[in-house]
Amino acid sequence: MFPIVFSNTYEYPLSGNVMQSISPMLNFEIEGIPEVEHEVVTTVASYGKQLGKLTEAVLVLAKKAGVSGAEIDAVKALRDGVEAAKGRAAEAARARAEVVRERAEKLAEFGG
Repeated sequence: MFPIVFSNTYEYPLSGNVMQSISPMLNFEIEGIPEVEHEVVTTVASYGKQLGKLTEAVLVLAKKAGVSGAEIDAVKALRDGVEAAKGRAAEAARARAEVVRERAEKLAEFGG
């Protein structure tokens, strides 16, 4: 006979093998050919990068042509809003990195 072996293994929620796949493939209807859109976004440039290049091109052309008005001001405000959001994200990332650095230093003090 085989002896009965009891294990003291406890599996709490999210304590086991938890995996999540993160893909740049978006879950909404994409105009055009989805395979081409996916390849462009993953190998060429994200939608944000593409829009940023177009925004800058519009502003340069408007400046060269001497065009101004509410539409150009709206494009500038959009660009400024995106830059502000990038700045906030970068600052948050720096703050998280500082916390990790401090924790690593504390761990090193204990010989970790």
